Amino acid sequence: MENNINFYDWLCLRLPLILLFANGYFIYRLFVITKLTDVFVFRSLQRSQGSINRLCLYIIGAAALLSFFIPNAVTVLILLPILKTIDQDIALQAGEHRITTALTLSTIYGANIGGMGSLIGSPANLLLIGALDLYEVPGREQIGFFNWFVWSVPLVALFVAAAWAMVAMLAVPRKAQKMSVTLNGMEDHKNLSLEQRSGLLIFVLFLGFWIMESVLKEFIPGFDAVDLPACICFFTLFLYLVFVRHFGVSGKPLLRPKDIFTGFPRRGILFLCLLAVVISVVRFFQIDKQISDLFSSVIRPDTPGFLIILFTIMTVILLTEFLSNTLVSTAFFSITYFISTAHNIPPLILMIAVSIASTCAFMTPVATPCNALAFGEMKGTSFRMMLVSGFLLNIIGAFLMSVWLQFIIPFIYH
Repeated sequence: MENNINFYDWLCLRLPLILLFANGYFIYRLFVITKLTDVFVFRSLQRSQGSINRLCLYIIGAAALLSFFIPNAVTVLILLPILKTIDQDIALQAGEHRITTALTLSTIYGANIGGMGSLIGSPANLLLIGALDLYEVPGREQIGFFNWFVWSVPLVALFVAAAWAMVAMLAVPRKAQKMSVTLNGMEDHKNLSLEQRSGLLIFVLFLGFWIMESVLKEFIPGFDAVDLPACICFFTLFLYLVFVRHFGVSGKPLLRPKDIFTGFPRRGILFLCLLAVVISVVRFFQIDKQISDLFSSVIRPDTPGFLIILFTIMTVILLTEFLSNTLVSTAFFSITYFISTAHNIPPLILMIAVSIASTCAFMTPVATPCNALAFGEMKGTSFRMMLVSGFLLNIIGAFLMSVWLQFIIPFIYH
């Protein structure tokens, strides 16, 4: 591990990333308050043109894209009323050939897949940054908002294709595949209000700045000297635009302070604080080292790196299916750090593997909040089909992630 740095130096180093995560949270609240998420979902589903297979594809894609920037459980909550309406409409038009299971699985798959799509897309990524700093992992400073997209977007696209294949082949009834259905209620979302257009422009500004900041930091060595002041200035401008400047006919700001706390994840933050205490205790008594030694004893010294990555990913996915994904990822960050050093694998690669694998559990209703919400609310969803389809997608996903971590990501974080 590298030499320790004091808290002030660490804060100066990580404050841009902290501001990015805070900025991402405000963007999420902006989306929800202005109902831009509803507009995006309805316009996406309009493109299905009545085809049920295409409808499932657009649900997966819309859920994945939304989960890049808002919590994936919130994505499911946004989609649920729309899914119930679609399910009822199709039941009236198609009779016995309901597609409840297909709609549920499409939502679960898309929301979970999207969590790995951006650096701010999943709590596991925030935990990843903390774990990388805790163990002072070499190369951690290379992780940025833009270069995460470079490898994650193609991977998400492959996951979306695989998820759609599972839904289309297994979950959509054969007789329903050739049906054409009419989706009602789309006409309410054709025109954007002034507030929504303003919110969309602010989102574009958010994307533009943080992508530019990430690119400049990577390619211009001297940019580090002005990075922190630039991030503080932009964050201040962002706060002014959403909390102070007046938009629309109402002449009110887009967000009010109470809008921030309406959806504030208090229990989640408390849970993260408790996890931090647990991690400190685990490190103090070196429990993580003992567990990693036990885990390493299963892996032979001459095992290829690809198989170690695959084994780690499949273990994380399997445990996540029955335990909290946050708990599993937190436990495995420390385990994989010691395993990677013992087997000459870059710790950064194996710890990223844990982060993205913990968001990709598709088999059981208890694996993630997304799974629980969608399965519980969409009555008539086949548990057997969820198990079979989710198991196959877990296997495909594990191999996809392993290939990416072995051959693609090392070119970006070298």
